[in-house]
Amino acid sequence: MSQKVQEIHLINKLEQSGQIQLDSSFSLNVSFMSDGSRCVGKLQQTLRDKEFAGGKFTMTVVLVGIFNCTGATTDEVKRQVHGEVYDQLFPFMQSQCASLAAASGVPGLMLRKVPINPDNITVNKGGPGNDRNPDGGPKLTLL
Repeated sequence: MSQKVQEIHLINKLEQSGQIQLDSSFSLNVSFMSDGSRCVGKLQQTLRDKEFAGGKFTMTVVLVGIFNCTGATTDEVKRQVHGEVYDQLFPFMQSQCASLAAASGVPGLMLRKVPINPDNITVNKGGPGNDRNPDGGPKLTLL
């Protein structure tokens, strides 16, 4: 239905031009409405330089998307939707990271899409009093 950049954190203290080696990591959390009709996906991508111990280049982008789902009430369907949310959000994340990197003097950045195996996705049931997502952040609520 929609997506937006929720947070951007960028540090670029590189002193010279040239190539840098980056470590890349991401996390994806998907929260479902109880009736399985909608979900909110929160994709966080972090890039850090490998070479400089002081962290001369770090970029973190958090992208949030709201999606319509059909019958996402079983764990199996939720795992499939989780993978589809990643597939839908990744191109937007790739574009945002490439634009930010270029604007900060690091052109030519291209993220690599990681295949997600639905069998490796954990469905957290939550429960009463559980107001945190598995990544430690607050649960997202659809308005």
